[in-house]
Amino acid sequence: MAALTVPVPQLQYDPPGAAAQLEKQVNVNLPDVTYADGQAATQDQLQKIGAFVYRVATLGGSEEIWNDAEQAWQPAATDAAALATLTPIALAFKAGEAAPWQGMLVAAGQKDKQGAPRYAKAINGQPVYRLRAFAQFTRDGATATGVSAPTADLSFVSAIDNQRFGISFDTETAADCTLARLLIKHPGLQPAGFVELRAAGPEIEIANCDAGGQPIARVLLTASGDIELHPAAGRKVIVQGDLEAERVRYLPAGGAVKQDLI
Repeated sequence: MAALTVPVPQLQYDPPGAAAQLEKQVNVNLPDVTYADGQAATQDQLQKIGAFVYRVATLGGSEEIWNDAEQAWQPAATDAAALATLTPIALAFKAGEAAPWQGMLVAAGQKDKQGAPRYAKAINGQPVYRLRAFAQFTRDGATATGVSAPTADLSFVSAIDNQRFGISFDTETAADCTLARLLIKHPGLQPAGFVELRAAGPEIEIANCDAGGQPIARVLLTASGDIELHPAAGRKVIVQGDLEAERVRYLPAGGAVKQDLI
């Protein structure tokens, strides 16, 4: 079987930068595929063309390929014969374009067969993804195939991480979460304060944070119905106005046992 020269796919996303946003599509553009004689393969000769997605999930880990039929990541295949049996991201022909074969990778909301996210934002640099283009054309009764070299590594960030205010959950969606957090951030995107609602208990916590994102003072509504006030170390609970209470229990200065105020 004759070989095709398949260029490396071009990846474009908005905004441009070191990583793509999970919530936005990644455009996949492929320049002309050519035969050994340098002639460009044409649309009427097309048998199959697309881009396969690979990932390295952990530092030093093995490369995997996304198998769309199985809806799972599996050990990577890079030879043309193996890729011919799999389903890639589809590329459509757009005449007059410098990179006429075009498609898109949509990361948001994609799941594997176990219901886990197919694509994840990078933490400590992992996971990373890369794409290889595959092409198969027939000319004068002869079929030719080819596989491109991989793209540069692609990693994802979440647009939510770059917003000053947001709501996050302990699961992928609000439908099955057991914790919800309303968070406001400093200009440097470190937490400035939060309200956290926890179904376990249930409990509600309100806190403000220092410049490093660590809680300073906290108010906790406990599962048992208590209200706990936690000022920062060495700070006070200050009441501006009258304070009325049924009973007061306190720890005397220098004392070891709490006493009731009578």
